[in-house]
Amino acid sequence: MKDQWRAVWNRRTSSNDRLTGSWQDVLLELKRANGYDVMEGGLPLETFVGQDAQMRRLLHLAPGKSVFEVGCGAGANLYLMARAGIAVGGTDYAASLVDIAQKVLPDALELSCGEADLMSAAQTYDAVFSAGVFSYFADTDYAHHVLTRMLEKSRGALGLLELHDVEREDAYHAFRRASIPDYDERYRGLDKLFYSRAFFEDFARQHDLTVTFPTVDMPGYWNTPFIFNCFMYRK
Repeated sequence: MKDQWRAVWNRRTSSNDRLTGSWQDVLLELKRANGYDVMEGGLPLETFVGQDAQMRRLLHLAPGKSVFEVGCGAGANLYLMARAGIAVGGTDYAASLVDIAQKVLPDALELSCGEADLMSAAQTYDAVFSAGVFSYFADTDYAHHVLTRMLEKSRGALGLLELHDVEREDAYHAFRRASIPDYDERYRGLDKLFYSRAFFEDFARQHDLTVTFPTVDMPGYWNTPFIFNCFMYRK
C-alpha cells in the first residue's frame, strides 16, 4: 500500500473510555476510527446496521459460520458479525487500528498486522471480504494478488465493498473539490485507485467464479454515487 496512506491510518486511534458503553456507541466509535467521519460528521447507526445485514446475506453468513476481513481496521464490521454469533478474523496494515480491534474482539480467531498480499491462508473461513480498502492499493497488479490470497483463504464467498468506480472518477474529484476548498493540496500524494467492473469479471472468469455487483445500500453516505460492490461465488 502507499506509504502516505499508511501514515494517515496509523494516526487513527481511540481510547478505552470510548470503547465502553452500549454496543451502538462502541460501533460508532469503531467506524469513526475507520475514517467514516471525514465528511459531514459521519453516518447514522442505521446505515451501518443495514450494510451489515446486506453483507451477511450476500456472504451467506449465519450464526456458527466464520468470516475473515482484509483491511479490518478497528474491527467495526467484525464487531457486528461477532455479535451475531459468527466467528471472525482479520488483518490490517495499521498497527494502531489492529490494537483497537484486539480490544473489542478478544475471541477473534486471528487478528494480524501486515500487508494484505502477505496474509496467511493457513486458516480458512466460510467467507472473506474487504470493505473500502481496495481503493488504497498501489495498482491493479497488487489488487489481483490480494484477490488471489482472499480466494485461497475462503471456502465460500468473496465480498468486495465500496470499490471506487473508474467511470465516476472525474465526478468524484469534482465533488471533493466542491466540498473541500484545498482538496488538491490536502490530498496531494493520497491518490485513490479506481476500478472497472471488467477487472473483477476477468478475475472471476480466470477462477471459474460467478460474479455479481449488488447495489450499494448506504443511505446518507456521500461516497455512494462513486462506488460499487462486487461479490464472487464458487460455482
